[in-house]
Amino acid sequence: MGGITENIPRVLPEGMAARINQKSWPKPPIFSLIQKEGKISDEEMYRTFNMGIGMVLIVRADKTKQIINELGQMDFPSYIIGKVVKGEQKVKM
Repeated sequence: MGGITENIPRVLPEGMAARINQKSWPKPPIFSLIQKEGKISDEEMYRTFNMGIGMVLIVRADKTKQIINELGQMDFPSYIIGKVVKGEQKVKM
């Protein structure tokens, strides 16, 4: 069990969900090839491969720019991939 769709909900409090914008980061081309050749659903690609996301940090909105700048100084490319919202469906894609 893992990936974006199963790991993020583990850190969210009751009544909260993550709304993920699938277009907010560049996906390595290899994932399109894997998906096409393997006839793999979008849901399974995000669950199994994370579609290029190596790590997810959930931070306060007012700290986002600072954290992205600090990660950038360490040559760690970072993207805002979504936000935490009220809801019961834990990950909304």
